[in-house]
Amino acid sequence: MFSLKERLQQILLRDKIITQADLDKALAEQKKAGGELSKILVKLNLIGEKELAFILSEGLGIPPIDISRLKVDPEVVKLIPQNIAVNYQVMPISKIGNNLTLAMADPLNIFAIENVETLTGLKINPIIGRSSDIMQAIQRYYLTDTTETTKTLEKIIQDIKDTKDTEELELVRDFSGDFIEKGEIEDLTQDAPIIKLTDTILRQAVIAKASDVFIEPMEKTLRIRYRVDGVIREIDRMSKALLFPLVSRIKVISNLDISERRLPQDGRFRTIVAGDRDIDFRVSVLPTAFGEKVVLRVLDKTSDMLDIMKLGFDEKSLQILKACSVRPHGMILTCGPTGSGKTTTLYSILKFIDTPEKNIVTVEDPIEYQMKGVTQVNVKPAVGLTFASSLRSILRQDPNIILIGEIRDTETLDISVKAALTGHLVLSSLHTTTAAGSIVRMMNMGIEPFLICSAVIVILGQRLLRQICPDCKESYSIPKELSEKLGFHKIVKGKDVKLYRGKGCKNCFGSGYQGRVGILEILTLSPKVKELILAREGEFKIKEVGRLEGMVTMREDGLKKVCTGLTTLEEVLRVTAPDEELGEDKNI
Repeated sequence: MFSLKERLQQILLRDKIITQADLDKALAEQKKAGGELSKILVKLNLIGEKELAFILSEGLGIPPIDISRLKVDPEVVKLIPQNIAVNYQVMPISKIGNNLTLAMADPLNIFAIENVETLTGLKINPIIGRSSDIMQAIQRYYLTDTTETTKTLEKIIQDIKDTKDTEELELVRDFSGDFIEKGEIEDLTQDAPIIKLTDTILRQAVIAKASDVFIEPMEKTLRIRYRVDGVIREIDRMSKALLFPLVSRIKVISNLDISERRLPQDGRFRTIVAGDRDIDFRVSVLPTAFGEKVVLRVLDKTSDMLDIMKLGFDEKSLQILKACSVRPHGMILTCGPTGSGKTTTLYSILKFIDTPEKNIVTVEDPIEYQMKGVTQVNVKPAVGLTFASSLRSILRQDPNIILIGEIRDTETLDISVKAALTGHLVLSSLHTTTAAGSIVRMMNMGIEPFLICSAVIVILGQRLLRQICPDCKESYSIPKELSEKLGFHKIVKGKDVKLYRGKGCKNCFGSGYQGRVGILEILTLSPKVKELILAREGEFKIKEVGRLEGMVTMREDGLKKVCTGLTTLEEVLRVTAPDEELGEDKNI
């Protein structure tokens, strides 16, 4: 009789899903670090979660299920508490009589099955589900209400108040901090309730899909806020006494100087949250009038985040982008304000074209995503390691592809253009509002028009729009006059315009939105566009010619997504500027 581990190995080798060398590598990793062989295979990217679920199903004789396609009865969800579902990675699916169907990432976890049976008094029928699907279901049915986060934080804060260290926390309200020794600070940050408070704030931010966490000192309180889908929401306010230990704890895990509170500091740390999700946090500490403010950027390193097919771009835009990405040399630029998804797009392109035969180097400040097999340089201006100096050294290392996080000055732009002209594919970003505006910006920075024409392949202008929540989505109509004024008649071509919005529900915090989608305008440097650049024509003329050649503007792309029910008209009007040549009213 074979064990599950042996049966799993047999199936993997029999179906040629992995090689013997891959299996030996995974077994060596298991021996070294411990853990389940199945999770190690996924972690090493030797097998996908979906394939693993089918293999476990065959080995155990337990049926698999795609939870993402199911709608679970809320009454069934209530049978299992949130902490049990999260800790064991299980999700109740249905209840028939005395039987409870339970989706499990690890159906061999006898302790989980016994605990759920004892808790519910029901007989458990385990089925296999992907770990990521189960965690998404838990997030959808358990963890989307902000009141749950607030209650969790309130309980931890009460635990802190109940400890004997309350007097110590009140003592550190004086922000001079001269009377506190460094060793005492470190002892304070190791206090269990402070660790629990910090971990909860970070974990709930990941579960809520927040992009930023704000820990802000006010005059008499400490405010915690998350930025979710581009909108900042207040989560809780707590005692000002918690500021010092909380900030100190974040400094400790970020390897920052905990005794320095007069100067800004930047750092980062990595943690594993919610079902083996590897999350990076970028930390910025800024001294203010009421104490140190901490902002953490949440960088989700899951592979879906960097999939070019999941950026929300339409098929035509993707085809242009893919065709430009496989060019052997040239320059691909993204433009837009901070937080418009430029870096994510660049890394998605990089992942799409990454192969073992290519030498890829990135220069960033700071490094946003870490990719295996890619050389990544973090610039340090304080010691002279700037974008320009890094690029000079990189060019001597014979790279095929160079990613520059952001072009901020003429020197960096000049070296980047020359690198594109000498046989390198260069990916970078500019802070401009439109694709056509990037060309004018480069000319203003001193780059000759003929160099722009020779180096640049394509320029992407992009923004992020909030998506309509699928759980409270409803349709409505607008007057025909307004529809024509906005240009919907060109998109639907004679059909009735049907728009959508979210009513607001528990799953979207009452906002009517959940998640974000990108809108894009792609300007390729065609012969006619190059003629305009050489003639030093302005942004308006370049954009006009680009549109005549088929370029879809961000406003038009946004209106198309409104018609398909992905976002709302209000979001498009909020984020994009009107296309003046269409005769739109600027005051809409």
